[in-house]
Amino acid sequence: MAQVPWWRGNLPAETSGFIGHEREVRRLLKLLPGTPLITVTGSGGVGKSRIAVKAAEECRDSYPAGAWLVELSGEHNGDLLAHTVAAVLGLREQSARSQIEVLVEFLADKRLLLLLDGCEHLLAACRDLVAEILAAAPGVRIVVTSRQTLELPQETPLPVEPFEMPEPEIGAPSANDALRFFLDRAGAAVPGLKVDEATLAAAARICRRLDGIPLAIELAAGRLKTMTVERLADHLEERFDALYDDRALLTRHWTLRTTIGWSHELCGPEERLLWARLSVFAGNFDAAAAAWVCGDRHLVNVRDLLADLVEKSLLIRVSGGYRQPETIRDHGREQLARLDDEERLTRRHRYHYLDLARQADADWYGPRQEEWADRLNFSVTNLRLALDSDSPSTSLSIELAGTLWILWFCLGRLREGRYYMEWAIDAAPVTDPGLPRLLWTDGCVAIARGELELGRLRAEAALSAALDWGDYAAAGHAQLRLARRSLFAGSLDEVEPAVDLVREYFRKAETVTVDEPIALVTLATAATWRGEFAKVVSVLEEVQRLCDARGELWVRACGDYVLSIAQLGLGRAAEATVAARQSLDVKWRLRDAAGVALALDQLAVIAAVEGDGRRTARLQGSAARLCATFGLRGLGSKSVSEPRTVAERTARQLLGDDTYDAIFAEGHDDDLDSAMTYALG
Repeated sequence: MAQVPWWRGNLPAETSGFIGHEREVRRLLKLLPGTPLITVTGSGGVGKSRIAVKAAEECRDSYPAGAWLVELSGEHNGDLLAHTVAAVLGLREQSARSQIEVLVEFLADKRLLLLLDGCEHLLAACRDLVAEILAAAPGVRIVVTSRQTLELPQETPLPVEPFEMPEPEIGAPSANDALRFFLDRAGAAVPGLKVDEATLAAAARICRRLDGIPLAIELAAGRLKTMTVERLADHLEERFDALYDDRALLTRHWTLRTTIGWSHELCGPEERLLWARLSVFAGNFDAAAAAWVCGDRHLVNVRDLLADLVEKSLLIRVSGGYRQPETIRDHGREQLARLDDEERLTRRHRYHYLDLARQADADWYGPRQEEWADRLNFSVTNLRLALDSDSPSTSLSIELAGTLWILWFCLGRLREGRYYMEWAIDAAPVTDPGLPRLLWTDGCVAIARGELELGRLRAEAALSAALDWGDYAAAGHAQLRLARRSLFAGSLDEVEPAVDLVREYFRKAETVTVDEPIALVTLATAATWRGEFAKVVSVLEEVQRLCDARGELWVRACGDYVLSIAQLGLGRAAEATVAARQSLDVKWRLRDAAGVALALDQLAVIAAVEGDGRRTARLQGSAARLCATFGLRGLGSKSVSEPRTVAERTARQLLGDDTYDAIFAEGHDDDLDSAMTYALG
């Protein structure tokens, strides 16, 4: 299967063959074109998620804006549901409006398929969000998986039942989905498994005993490394008969619980202990997190045990790590409570993710920015859990909310950051040493959202508290926020003195920080707006020296964009093109959609200055496509929109309106990977 570009969706690659429930997939595919909301319902373990994802794979080419999976089983804060969906879609947070409002506006003209997987524990929040989307976005189709429907008028339920159980007299195994599924998973557990009549008869007994529930069958098949199919069938019947005298009283729910409990008993002591301890994670986690949080003298080989749990279908491998199926995690939580170890493991979980944030902060000013961006985004559900599971007034919450400035600011989760930081600021004791950092981080995010007055107040409070503490590093960070507030407020004369203070504070602190080159880019931007282009080039030479010495990419790319504007202002179109392409290349690799759009705009302006109307039109079309794809509305300031307008006017004069519109449409219709190749070529 060809890899789908990251901006066209995020459906997971199929890790095992899809077997059974083909009828439900066909039904879902038939419903989708004319049905705005389909809720795939059923009890735990029946395969709701796999059906939804399989159908989405089959029809994703029908949705130009992509097919997107939002996994909600690890989420627990309904207030952040819109933020979670927006982040999956790559929608950058820029305005001060509510996230639901921005998300709905973004989706209004899209033809897009949205899968909300595992909604039952966030039912009210999902109902409200889905209703808002459906009211405003007629081209969006939503598939929900849940044990309950959302009870919306536009909703069409698609019930999913377990596999039909095989008859005692077995014909061809291909005629029964439960048998096919079991034999497929058995073959994966025991390659070369011999299937004769006795094996088939035993497999049919297993499927009947497990009521055809796919997850239960998969868990049973995972045990074939240690016993034959016939012995497995006998073992299950002994287990169930010992627990239940009356088979009629055994519901599917209890069948699955019993199977999970049986799987738990068959695990070794270390596997059982790790299973329980892993339940403190939400969503995806990596092996390093599991080893740090769960490992001790009782569990010294966590990484090997993770592989054992995967083999037994008790963990799912995902890109970058692992995830526990929710029903498996529920059982683990029950076991952890019995061990009376929840509080200790939860505390270790919090401290691990605080340490992760500290490492990202310390290492961001260096060559590993792409790696850290991926790790923070991968870990976001557990970072939220660490923040939500502690009081906002504790030193841990205060430090964590402030230390995650990279996630909030650099990686575009502005509203989510403000949610947690405002919560912590309101509860923080004035004596907490982490308060200055929390305040300047919140000010940084507020300014990025256009809340300049709030940003000023936060930065001033941070500066005052930092100086009271003698924390010159925090004072430098706070002063930089004041400099950036002056820049965006148009008070250009205030920028250079503020930047001088920033650097003085950092020198006093004897600290090396990414905020120093950011301060210089801020100064260079102010000089650009004043038309002092030679000064811009001089300042940005220092930015390049600082960033290149550390292998830093993100700030260097911001500086290259400003440098391109200055070089063009000096009449150096070739140098301006090189700088803009350097910025574009890095911003594309870091998936910074706003930075990519700005660089495309700048390349279009350069092309217009050089008299290349066709290139201008095509690049402007690509920039418009990118802005529409990622909901970028905050790129219309005068400093950006005026050169763009002049470039368009120039290109229309060179080409004529009809030709300009046709070439603009070519750029707009081009896929984004091809657009980047053209822009960088």
